[in-house]
Amino acid sequence: MSTLSRADFLQEMANKSLNLERARREPRLTSLNWTTLDLNRNGVISGSEFTYLFTALDRFDVNGSSLSLDLGSNTAPTPVGRMVAALRELVTTLPVTNPSIHLLDRALAKAFPRGLTASLGRGSIGTGVVAVQYTLGRLGYLQALCDGSFGELTEQALLNFQAARGLATTGSVDTVVLKALDTAVVALDLRAPAAKAADPLAYLSNFRSLGLPILTIRSTAEVFTWASPEIRHAFGQFVGFYWEVMKRNRVEGDCKNIALFFMDQFRKQLAEDRLIQLPHPVLRGAAEKKWIIATSDKTRGLFSRADQLLRTQGLRVTRPGYGAILKVQALDSEHSMLYGVNVHYPEISANQVAKSCTRLFDWNSSYDNRGDSSKPELPVNQLAAGNLIFIDHSGDGRFDHTVTVIKVDKDSAGRTRKLVLAVGSYDDVRDASSATSVEGVGLYIVNTYSEEVTVEFNELGKITSSVVTYASEPSYLVDTRYSARTTLMEQQAGGKLIVARWG
Repeated sequence: MSTLSRADFLQEMANKSLNLERARREPRLTSLNWTTLDLNRNGVISGSEFTYLFTALDRFDVNGSSLSLDLGSNTAPTPVGRMVAALRELVTTLPVTNPSIHLLDRALAKAFPRGLTASLGRGSIGTGVVAVQYTLGRLGYLQALCDGSFGELTEQALLNFQAARGLATTGSVDTVVLKALDTAVVALDLRAPAAKAADPLAYLSNFRSLGLPILTIRSTAEVFTWASPEIRHAFGQFVGFYWEVMKRNRVEGDCKNIALFFMDQFRKQLAEDRLIQLPHPVLRGAAEKKWIIATSDKTRGLFSRADQLLRTQGLRVTRPGYGAILKVQALDSEHSMLYGVNVHYPEISANQVAKSCTRLFDWNSSYDNRGDSSKPELPVNQLAAGNLIFIDHSGDGRFDHTVTVIKVDKDSAGRTRKLVLAVGSYDDVRDASSATSVEGVGLYIVNTYSEEVTVEFNELGKITSSVVTYASEPSYLVDTRYSARTTLMEQQAGGKLIVARWG
């Protein structure tokens, strides 16, 4: 008994076409509904349409697997074996209409060094599919991972691209579509505005050019501190406006650096707009240091590429979920995981930040949700924009994670119904470690990113929705990480949360 896998069938039919007029006259194929299989309505089955043909054939198979067909033997073929034999007799080889096209995009050129030798469509797999997915992702049409498998999401992304470009909506890649993808993607400059600037930090500190409103302090007081109600209110408004700036410029950093950057940029604008000089709440009079700013062309020692890490440190990227990154970087020699502007304030830990802040809510065991992820482990009705949530994962009194509250929406009864939270973090690219400390280990092994988590609540304060509504890294390369579970509660035994403010 011989079998034919889906992949082998699609490979066999990759450069073939089937004339439907001949197929309809073939007695061995009368059970097939050719009208539903002729997706392009052109009387020919080709490209991605063979994927649907395989599915149709599988309905006549009895092996219980959707990934293969039992063909029987030459002397005793199965019903589906007779159908496959008929198809092999009827298909014809497509001529190569344009075997050599000049591709300018690095990834496409490497994936197709001799041009497109066979069309790509539903069911296709391999490096060429990765390159097409990567291109569709950069063009904004694909949000799924570049996994090298041409599935429904890739097909829909390609259909949308074809429709937008006025091309025939076939859902498959031929030389015309490949060249159109190449032309479109080489015209892009995906760098964030701040990353293009000669001085990214200066760009991010030009508050008027960035469109931030002038800070308003309604008070006749002559001395202000972080405890002043007017300052706390102004900071709460600032984080909402400035977070949009940070998202536009893909500002990345670990959790405490995202929080510190909000604070320090507010101090700058407050001094500029109102001549109010607020002290650095963590340093407490100690000399301030300069921010370390990294971009794709100036990595400052941060992780950027897998091959560079292997070459310079002898370390391999083996973290689960990084497969798409490795596939893309194998094709694009200039791809960097520093997607925007990375901000890092030296020699300050998340624990130092937490210990320098004023606590508004101390951990109370009554908030322990005992594993019920619909219950936040802090008083969400008391939260305000600009508050900081600190998480002590181990319960040993050292805080190692920070979340900044960006926006709080309340109902008429004063109950919090929606929170927008900003969080930064990093992955240890060597393994699946969830540790948040790399003390004694260089930053070259951590991939830093930032995300926005939007959480909605019902009238009882239970979580009804938790969605990542922004990520600094593209969804076609890596899945998002954060949720209400990792911002409003601590799932580890003994973990604690506090809510605090600056100063």
